[in-house]
Amino acid sequence: MFQRMPPLWLRVVGFVILVAVLGLALAFLIVQLRGPRLEVVRPVTIPEGEINPAVWGLAFPREYETWLRTKEGRKTLFAGSIPYDKLEEDPRLRVLWEGYPFAVEYGEDRGHAYSVEDVLKTKRIQVLAQKRGGSAPGTCWTCKSANVPSLMAEMGAANFYATPFEQLRDRIQYPVSCANCHDPKTMAPTIKHVALQEALQKLGKDTGALTRQELRTLTCAQCHVEYYFAKEPKDYLVFPWEKGTRFEDIEAYYNEKKFADWTHPSTGVPLVKFQHPEYELYASNSTHYLAGVACADCHMPFVIEGGIKYTSHQAASPWHRMEQACGTCHLDIPFIRKRVEIIQTITKGLQDAAEIALVEAIDALKAIKDNPNADPKLAEEARALFRKAHMRWDFVSAENSLGFHNPQEAMRLLAESINFARQAQLKAIQALQRPQARIP
Repeated sequence: MFQRMPPLWLRVVGFVILVAVLGLALAFLIVQLRGPRLEVVRPVTIPEGEINPAVWGLAFPREYETWLRTKEGRKTLFAGSIPYDKLEEDPRLRVLWEGYPFAVEYGEDRGHAYSVEDVLKTKRIQVLAQKRGGSAPGTCWTCKSANVPSLMAEMGAANFYATPFEQLRDRIQYPVSCANCHDPKTMAPTIKHVALQEALQKLGKDTGALTRQELRTLTCAQCHVEYYFAKEPKDYLVFPWEKGTRFEDIEAYYNEKKFADWTHPSTGVPLVKFQHPEYELYASNSTHYLAGVACADCHMPFVIEGGIKYTSHQAASPWHRMEQACGTCHLDIPFIRKRVEIIQTITKGLQDAAEIALVEAIDALKAIKDNPNADPKLAEEARALFRKAHMRWDFVSAENSLGFHNPQEAMRLLAESINFARQAQLKAIQALQRPQARIP
């Protein structure tokens, strides 16, 4: 009638087993919710002043192994990291950059691990050296080597920039790598390039108060920006951010200084050759920038191996790893891939249209160059419009996302480029409408 209860000792053992099982289950749940641990500390100490990425790799083997993979070339929808001759693919570029080293050679860039090798091979350095009577400036090394921050600290930025390129060659050993972006003691992302430090100070930013997330973008902005070599101090590297980082701010800065990288021979128009303003386009209120997304979130996404979570240092396009780069925020990867295709295809179409308009404007401007019978006022207006058109096109063309970093801004600038180029063409034609200016 009455069921006999188990002995006390058996009940105690059962209770202990139940608690242990529940504890393990709870621990497993916590691990799953928190995700893999982010590995930060290693038992190997990086020596003071160490630059060799292989030594850093002893402390951070996973990060180093992924950095080595920047040697892998992969093609994306319109670009990638497999070298090819862009001048052969798009002959209009030779016309648009006539008289400038980019009209001699312009190829697709390879990854960070090739930065020293590629700058030594480029014909643009050779052309620049010839124009300057022997050697390019040391400034050309600034974004090419892990040796640069320590050399600048030793020599002083002004002396480093002014030293001939070839004289620094023996002191350049390692490509862009760990020492360019990290504090060797804390591993925190760190701004080491003087030009960015000075540019941020001019914008009123306290570099000591930057968040880690901000630094995960700004360490990239040490190099992936627009810059120019100032005449005084000699060949000093400057970011034209004094008025701000949006295109119109940079344009106003250059116009105020009456700055030009070269004068286009066929038109006589002083022009600016933009470098690679990825940061400026991205930071011009793009959707991802306003959402607080850093460059590293997409180009150096987190990787999970077993229970370890670390940052991939294979800095590259997210195109081939969208699940890692985009999947953190976006669930429908096929949709995102299609969006990228649409944005870049539209941008490429507008970029081609701008180039066609600019080339036709050049043809019209040739007829009024050094023509004493052309209306001087209309001729000057035509040249000013061409400069505006060329700068807008080149800003987007030189930027390496084909519009994706900020689609609306890229398309706006290209649309304005087409408009200004056609206006320049029309003004040049009108300058020849006076009877004495007509050409048989």
